[in-house]
Amino acid sequence: MNKSFFLLILFFCIVSCTGSRNSNTQVIHHLSLFNAKWNLVEINQIPVNISDAAKHPHIQFSEKEMKATGNNGCNSFFTKINTIEERLSFGPVSMTRMACREWMANEMAFLSMLQASHQYTIDGYTLLIMDEKGQVVGKFIAAN
Repeated sequence: MNKSFFLLILFFCIVSCTGSRNSNTQVIHHLSLFNAKWNLVEINQIPVNISDAAKHPHIQFSEKEMKATGNNGCNSFFTKINTIEERLSFGPVSMTRMACREWMANEMAFLSMLQASHQYTIDGYTLLIMDEKGQVVGKFIAAN
């Protein structure tokens, strides 16, 4: 009886001590397409070197206006979007017309990625944009 009582007290002490300890574990909240700024990290599975970019290439989506805005590394852009569940397509892209010679190939690849977009998936803080064959054409990381 004393042994059982002692084990019971020991159990409650351990549980109460672990329950009151502060945890530094980071909680990952499920992000949606619309509640983050997405920074580009890869195009066609090739890492993007942003050292030549005028700005960090990124995209943001507005659910209310059903549009996307951002910067492709040189020029700001906006476009209408169509999305149902995990399908995603972009309308014609309007953008500023700055010349960034060092970034021109990346800018064209960015625009091609938008045009090829057919679907997307979000895993933690990562947004993947895929073409209609399911190949990843763009990889973004949430900035906020």
